[in-house]
Amino acid sequence: MPQVNATLEYLQNLPLYGEEKPYWCFFAPREGLNLNVQRLDNLEFEARENIPINDLRHTSKKADINECGFQVVSHLSKFSSFNNTEKIEDYRVETEQLLKNTLGALYVKCYDSVLRKNVVFERDTIDLGDTLHIEGPARGVHSDITYVSGPTIINRYMSEEAKEEFLKPGYRARIINTWRTLVPVLEDRPLALCDSRSVDPEDLFEADRVIPGLVGEVYYLTYNAKHKWFWLEKQTPAEPFIFVMYNTKLGPHARFCPHVSFINPNAPDRAAPRESIETRSIVITKE
Repeated sequence: MPQVNATLEYLQNLPLYGEEKPYWCFFAPREGLNLNVQRLDNLEFEARENIPINDLRHTSKKADINECGFQVVSHLSKFSSFNNTEKIEDYRVETEQLLKNTLGALYVKCYDSVLRKNVVFERDTIDLGDTLHIEGPARGVHSDITYVSGPTIINRYMSEEAKEEFLKPGYRARIINTWRTLVPVLEDRPLALCDSRSVDPEDLFEADRVIPGLVGEVYYLTYNAKHKWFWLEKQTPAEPFIFVMYNTKLGPHARFCPHVSFINPNAPDRAAPRESIETRSIVITKE
């Protein structure tokens, strides 16, 4: 299907954010803190309806991560489910090799992974250090890393030896997300990706993402009719997305990629709940 019209969730452009920075806290439940009742953010979203989302299977030109910020790669993983931490670690290693092969990278460090499932969670405990921890689909059109948080992440996860070798002229550092469905054919809550060239700077709102011991910064986006959206209908595990979240190289090429999941109006009633795994990696290539 060349296009689907769907509802996407954007951050509201409120006067509040001129006085108070948007924020979102992710804390484990504890005595006196009921995450099912108490609010830990000041994010106010709005639903924008009938937004056209183009199917990448029917575009005249293949998406290129250097141009629009994302692309589809052909890659069948050795892993289809994750029931122990060893599989997570092995998947991260596999991801590093995938990015080396796809982008011609000299160095890749996969520093994070997230499992997601589209179900309702009501939990009494959360271990934020558990790599098998499962989250729901993220809310709101967003990009995970900003021009401020990108250098912090690179400095935190690269070794001193790697920084000395690669963080200098002649090399480009990017932070790349890989996103893969874990259901055979994804129809419930697929991912939509926005062409970064269609985003104006005024659309971006920096927001703090707070977890115990760490504050990161992300972008949330406000609505702009110019935004151009894409998805991959009936995506399979052998068709992962890769998309850029941060790029040290200046210029007109993609330096980030807004994204969000959406309710697929064409999904059958009994579609398998979306399950996915995403990784975040520091990728060094020659300029």
